[in-house]
Amino acid sequence: MLSRVYKLIFVAFISYIAILNLFCFITTLNPKALINPFFLKTRTSSVYLLIKYIVTDTGIIIRPTSEKTINDYIDQVAPKYDIDPKLVKAVVQVESKYNEFAISRTGAIGLMQVMPATFFEMGYSKPFNYKENIEAGVKYLSIQLKRFNNLELALSAYNAGPGNVLKNMAIPDFKETKSYIKKILEIYTP
Repeated sequence: MLSRVYKLIFVAFISYIAILNLFCFITTLNPKALINPFFLKTRTSSVYLLIKYIVTDTGIIIRPTSEKTINDYIDQVAPKYDIDPKLVKAVVQVESKYNEFAISRTGAIGLMQVMPATFFEMGYSKPFNYKENIEAGVKYLSIQLKRFNNLELALSAYNAGPGNVLKNMAIPDFKETKSYIKKILEIYTP
């Protein structure tokens, strides 16, 4: 009897790992996910968080939040962190084009494209809830603005991570980051 229970536990564990690997492969299209049972990427956890949010919080039907509603909320939140709402709107436009369910190729999530670890570090729990995503993104951007006291460096830190900016106290030599800053500054006028 006991050996049967152990066999069931073992089969359940193997099934769980197989399903997890298949899910990881589908979300990343990386063959390593099929070979290595512990190959998990941030994008996979982001997709999992989106599916969890859809099923547990919104139901099966996704109703995107209107751009006006998002902008009204930005107008409320940005002053709380001493940030110009127009800057936040520019970040949302460049990061996700107002798609609250966006997931980047690196696993950044939501309107403000915050990495899951950073999102949870900011003290929030529902990354695809537009209000919490905006709050976390604005809070994180505020931290970068205070740390660097320079808009371009703060935007670089928001995009490429503060460690990359702190190395030389300059915009990192990443094509994506330079393009990102340029797009934001084209939209944002203080």
